[in-house]
Amino acid sequence: MLAYRSRYFNLIAPFLWHYIAKRNGHKLAARCYHDARPIYRDMLAKAPNVGAKNPMAHNIYMALVFFAMYRASGGELTKEDLRAAVGDFMDMPLMHLIGRMDDLNTPQTRARFERNSRQNEQWRLDHLDQIDASWDFNFDGGPQGDGVWYYFTYCPINQFCRENGLLDVLPIMCDIDYKSCALAHGVLRREHTLALDGKVCDYWMVGDGGKGPR
Repeated sequence: MLAYRSRYFNLIAPFLWHYIAKRNGHKLAARCYHDARPIYRDMLAKAPNVGAKNPMAHNIYMALVFFAMYRASGGELTKEDLRAAVGDFMDMPLMHLIGRMDDLNTPQTRARFERNSRQNEQWRLDHLDQIDASWDFNFDGGPQGDGVWYYFTYCPINQFCRENGLLDVLPIMCDIDYKSCALAHGVLRREHTLALDGKVCDYWMVGDGGKGPR
């Protein structure tokens, strides 16, 4: 299980309330918001213990907010409704402002992304009690050229969704990778995901040639 951290719910859920209300009405949005917190707590209790101090832990803490809001709708939110809400969240001005700090067209940003990825894997190797529960970064066999390459053979979000009946909406979380890369002025070139029964989730992130949003 993962320790409850209110800040992730408090940060993300109000924005989702707004986007769900805009598309699906205030009544449903209010129910999703007010019923989601206990569901979120329960999901964290069932989640793989990646370690609350794991530098990758924010990914599962954030993903479970989206899933809790979806579950709190009692089936009234469709998969496409959730996809739209997540898309609205990733497209909001604050996310674009954060994206201004990164530019995958520059060697400095690519080097920092590479360094962070290797540090994330080293954290996993240094914490044997979480080693089998966390994302495993692999750096072998990547394409040549200016970009950042790695892949996972294990993803705790994928594991959680398979064990808790959320596999149908898991690809929506995978799509966030494309949007996050675009915010960093890059393009994610991917061939496989664990969510769609691939053996790996692969990441090949390259600069967009300066064509992305500013």
